[in-house]
Amino acid sequence: MVLVMSVEPGFGGQKFQARVMPKVDQLRKKYKDLDIEVDGGVGLGNIDQVAEAGANVIVAGTAIFGAESPSDVITKLRSIVQGSLDK
Repeated sequence: MVLVMSVEPGFGGQKFQARVMPKVDQLRKKYKDLDIEVDGGVGLGNIDQVAEAGANVIVAGTAIFGAESPSDVITKLRSIVQGSLDK
C-alpha cells in the first residue's frame, strides 16, 4: 500500500489539494494491483477525481463525521470508488 497525502499532515478539515492526483495516476498505471490510499480533504465533492486517478482506499474523516448522515456519505463514497474500479 502507498499513502498519498492530499493535505499538509497535521490536522483535519483542510482543503483537498488536487495537485497530488497525478501521483496517484502514475502509481496506478505502474502498479495495477497496488492499494493506493488518499488521505486529506476527500469528500463527495472530489471523490470522483480521486477514484478516477486510481485510488482504491480513501480516508474521509471530516466528510463523514461532519455529515448529517454519515452512513449515507460512506455508502456514496464506496459506490463511487467501486464504480471506478469496475471500469
